[in-house]
Amino acid sequence: MIGQKQPFKRGLYNMSDRVFRRVPVNIEAEIISCRSSYPAFIRNVSEYGILVKVANIEPAKISNCEIELDLKFQLPSGETVNLFGRKKWAYKNTSNSFIENIGVEIIDPPDKYKDFYKVLSHL
Repeated sequence: MIGQKQPFKRGLYNMSDRVFRRVPVNIEAEIISCRSSYPAFIRNVSEYGILVKVANIEPAKISNCEIELDLKFQLPSGETVNLFGRKKWAYKNTSNSFIENIGVEIIDPPDKYKDFYKVLSHL
């Protein structure tokens, strides 16, 4: 398939194929999914997407849950950002892993988040 993007295969994805630039971060957050709340860390952000790592006290299970989720975190200013998102993918390193990686598409990001991303992307 010359000239066409290949489907995503973990470990084989070309970072230059991303639509939006990702900025690495390490921000404490809370993810709400499956009617439960989990502590999480945001590992990178883009204009419309976030990579979240979730560590559970039991083997990770968010990948088996609903697609929509809420994500809350604080900006360096202390303001709280509440995002509504859609899980695009999720994987665990092993079947009994307590760490889960989740790719989140942000639906209608608030201006507070857009401004935060603009500042980060120009650093």
